[in-house]
Amino acid sequence: MSIPSGRRGRRWTVGRQSLMRKAGLAGTSMHRRLVIAVVVDTVGYGAFIPLTFLYLSTATDLPVAELGVIITTASLAGLPVPLFVGHLVDRLGARRVLVAQTVAAAVGYTLYFWVQSLWPLLVGIIVVTVADRTYWAAWPVFVSEQVADSDSLDRWYAIVNAAKSASLAAGSGIASIALAVGGTGGLQAMLALNVATSVTAGLLFVSLKSPAAPPAPKEAAPMGGWRALRSDRPYLTLTFGNTLLTYGWLISTLVLPVYLVRYIHLASWTAAFALMLKMTLTMLFQTTVAAQLYHLRRTSTALAGTACFVIAVLLLACAAGPSSDVLAMTAVIAGVAFLALGEMLAAPATTSLAVAAAPDGSQGRYVSVFQMSWALSAVSGPALIGYLLSKSLLVLWGAFAALMLAAALVFAALRTRFPRHVDTKSQPKT
Repeated sequence: MSIPSGRRGRRWTVGRQSLMRKAGLAGTSMHRRLVIAVVVDTVGYGAFIPLTFLYLSTATDLPVAELGVIITTASLAGLPVPLFVGHLVDRLGARRVLVAQTVAAAVGYTLYFWVQSLWPLLVGIIVVTVADRTYWAAWPVFVSEQVADSDSLDRWYAIVNAAKSASLAAGSGIASIALAVGGTGGLQAMLALNVATSVTAGLLFVSLKSPAAPPAPKEAAPMGGWRALRSDRPYLTLTFGNTLLTYGWLISTLVLPVYLVRYIHLASWTAAFALMLKMTLTMLFQTTVAAQLYHLRRTSTALAGTACFVIAVLLLACAAGPSSDVLAMTAVIAGVAFLALGEMLAAPATTSLAVAAAPDGSQGRYVSVFQMSWALSAVSGPALIGYLLSKSLLVLWGAFAALMLAAALVFAALRTRFPRHVDTKSQPKT
């Protein structure tokens, strides 16, 4: 028996709303556009960023070593950018800064089409680096402006984290297909996709208006600014702890590809599989994990995340022991699962704590300093990992275990340093 079209429409609408509630997206249409904008922007990024070095080495006549020096120098040049961006966010608003960032990213990546000459290469890398640093300094404040009430911060950072993981996974899949079908021509296709998604994301960000009503003032919030930040020891300690923790994110992207293939002699596909597994787990379980831990304080959640990173390091270190590839791969899968769980616990908790602890009117400057954590580990990580690998696997995993344990000590100390209204998560509205 056929179902009347009106009833089918009502059932479809109810089903769609139920699925969106489970995903944490049962907010306004503006909230849904926020997630769509993040997904669109990250798909192109995920499709091209892993291929950047391959594309530039193919499109230029520069030796690989010289190209690496140019990219590293550009990364160092972009290191202080978040501090300037934080000031702009406080003056102009995060949305305007984020829209400008998408334009800069599109321009920078467009210059990559002409990297046969040195100047387009240099300018393109610098513009892309500045755009990337700008994005990471502005987006946490932008999300907090869109959400409007701090009760939802942890949930929304979890949603954005899951959306980014899904988009990166999709982008990686698109890139794999493009390279398999188009060969080196697929590299240019992915570059064009990245430019297009940057422009589209910018248009979507333009359509997102900040809430008309300002957020409720934080209880006993002090006046902010650079001077207040320099004397805010709990916030600087939080930034230091997060800097230590961010090195854990480098394990899946920088350590595992070399470790699995060159040191424990697994098949080359295992490196891509490990990264895909981590992104898939985050995509599927991020919002569920966040919802189950609303009773924990933010510092306690971050502490639990560091504990998962320590377990992951131990499991991955054990993968070098077994003579059987099956046992080694089992340890790798377990280690990657704990890496994913550590990220799911720590990333939303530390970001929401950094935003909630920043005084009104100075969120941009405070969060820009907090986001420097990621820039510091990204710049120093390759050199550090190369040095550790040149010593021994015991030194490598011992150093990462020490970094994660140090981060755990910092977050444990912070449990009594922030006011309760900053550190406590509120139950999500139903």
